[in-house]
Amino acid sequence: MSRFSYSKLLATATGLLMLSGCANTAGSSKNNNVDLSKSNKALGELIQENNCTASFQCKVLEVGQRACGGPSRYVVYSTLQTPQEKAEQLARQITAQETAENKANGLSDCLPILPIQALCIAQRCQSFDLK
Repeated sequence: MSRFSYSKLLATATGLLMLSGCANTAGSSKNNNVDLSKSNKALGELIQENNCTASFQCKVLEVGQRACGGPSRYVVYSTLQTPQEKAEQLARQITAQETAENKANGLSDCLPILPIQALCIAQRCQSFDLK
């Protein structure tokens, strides 16, 4: 094989490899967004029933991961209505998905997300900002 043919073959192979990598990245990013959306919807449906009889039944979950650190949000749920292990597992899943998305895209705001406290008021778990 001549030196020119080898260089041309190497350049072509490198270009194809780079293009195939770009195609996979775009597809996987789209799949991550779909998975993240499904996970967020599943968590929302799981924790929507916030009925309680006492404040110890109200829990706060850190959900997601911002690129600059910390959770992307907090959610309140009732252990009277929601299996705690399932809620925590979904929160971990969302956090892992957002962490991967942040590594791939690097897009996130760094506005502080204030922690919240959960209390049972009028037989519903409600959130209050801690200041």
